[in-house]
Amino acid sequence: MRVIVTRPQAQADALVAELRAAAVDAVVLPLIDIAPVADEQPLREAWRRLDTFALLMFVSANAVQHFMRLQPDSAPWPAQLMVASPGPGTSDALRKAGVAPARLVEPDGKVFDSEALWQQLRTHDWQGRHVLVVRGDGGRDWLAEQLRGCGATVDFVAAYRRC
Repeated sequence: MRVIVTRPQAQADALVAELRAAAVDAVVLPLIDIAPVADEQPLREAWRRLDTFALLMFVSANAVQHFMRLQPDSAPWPAQLMVASPGPGTSDALRKAGVAPARLVEPDGKVFDSEALWQQLRTHDWQGRHVLVVRGDGGRDWLAEQLRGCGATVDFVAAYRRC
């Protein structure tokens, strides 16, 4: 059996290497590419306002990579800032980027999506709190709707685009 991995090249290469190491015939056929956004100003503004957020939610490892690459030297990570991740790949990228494990909120179980993440976030008081969702150009708003329903203000910033 041959496995065709359609993830973006950088992610596909690592997965194909793992599959091949397990004696699986795997090949890379990326169906999309991940690139920086054309206008990085909103990302730079998010870094300037980092201390105004109660939570940063990253939708993917790509969001982490493209957000963190613009971190100014003069922008330390606020100690009280909570950071949310929908799954292990994103959590891994956040830890590698220097996010303290104690500040990281992630699903607790075998399901990794916004609904599972919400189970960890829903017990917090979101009234009047400000949340930033770091994502690609577009995406699902389900988690933002839950946070808004609990009184949070939710903003989005595109950190990458799909090509």
